[in-house]
Amino acid sequence: MPKINARKICLIRTSALGDTVHALALVNGLRKGYPDAQLTWVLQKLPYDMVKHQKNIDRFITFDRNADLKSWFKLFGQLRKESFDLAIVPQVSAKASLLTLFVRSKNKLGFDFKRSRELHWLVTNRRIPTAPARHVQDLYFEFLDYLEIDNYPKEWNFAFTDAERAWQHAFFDRFNRPAIGFVIASSSPDKDWAIENYAEAADYVDKTLDMQPLLIGGPSRMEKDRAAAIGRLCRKMPALALEKPIRNTMLQMDGCRMIVSPDTGPLHMAVALDVPTVGLYGFTDPGRCGPYGKYHDLLIDRYHDPGEENTPITRITRPGRMARITPDAVIEKIEQGLETYPAKPVRRSHG
Repeated sequence: MPKINARKICLIRTSALGDTVHALALVNGLRKGYPDAQLTWVLQKLPYDMVKHQKNIDRFITFDRNADLKSWFKLFGQLRKESFDLAIVPQVSAKASLLTLFVRSKNKLGFDFKRSRELHWLVTNRRIPTAPARHVQDLYFEFLDYLEIDNYPKEWNFAFTDAERAWQHAFFDRFNRPAIGFVIASSSPDKDWAIENYAEAADYVDKTLDMQPLLIGGPSRMEKDRAAAIGRLCRKMPALALEKPIRNTMLQMDGCRMIVSPDTGPLHMAVALDVPTVGLYGFTDPGRCGPYGKYHDLLIDRYHDPGEENTPITRITRPGRMARITPDAVIEKIEQGLETYPAKPVRRSHG
């Protein structure tokens, strides 16, 4: 039995695409320990779209952080209407702390004092133990360890409907050759790879490998401008995948033979979808936020200098190091990945 007896559980992990991936693995582990509990997840609308078909979540409470005060008070009222046996808060932010304050639960589980800020310590009454720095995904699994859930699965199992699979196949059928996806932007320019490097790698994929380069991102003006700039430098314009909704992006990545990405949410989505992923790391420590559990052989690590590979994991960033990643290094990893990892079988149904 888990450490805390709970029939109703509330998870508060509200935003950030990469953290939503990590939280989904936490949810699947929770279901192992609490097979009959009702699990409610409080989150924003964009990450909700990522996980809305997941079978291990019974209910979602969604909100818009930019909503007016009336909507926020309605949300607070909804949270106060019922009580939970356990609230789990693997997020340290003022927003998460505010929501936790309004959740009625005798057990509110959060981080230890060392990792607490933004009032997190004040709104929780149970805390996981202090632990050494580790991969972000493992921070989520610390909550399962605290609850004494044994042998939990470390898996994501993103689910898609039959209609979504049909859309995916229609999207890729027009290419008539396998696609290599390039995630072209992150939340920080310091994490991004140079435009001209993307263009050189995309041209190699197109001309030498005879595969379809696909530029992947969101619908923002910045991403559209980056895609256009890459296209102008290419001998032939790559295909684009820059639209909403986020589930279309997931389906586009899932259908790729391989993904090339800097440290950003879509990288973790690709790894969770089990797509071979070339991770580009210079600004952030890949030990903390690199691909989790797989594709380490395809990782390009320019964050560490030679001899630093076994140094402690850190949150410290190193600006300017993405420029150390050359197109030749990425091309080498793409070829290695194609040789090492066979193509996934075509999936035409949900699950």
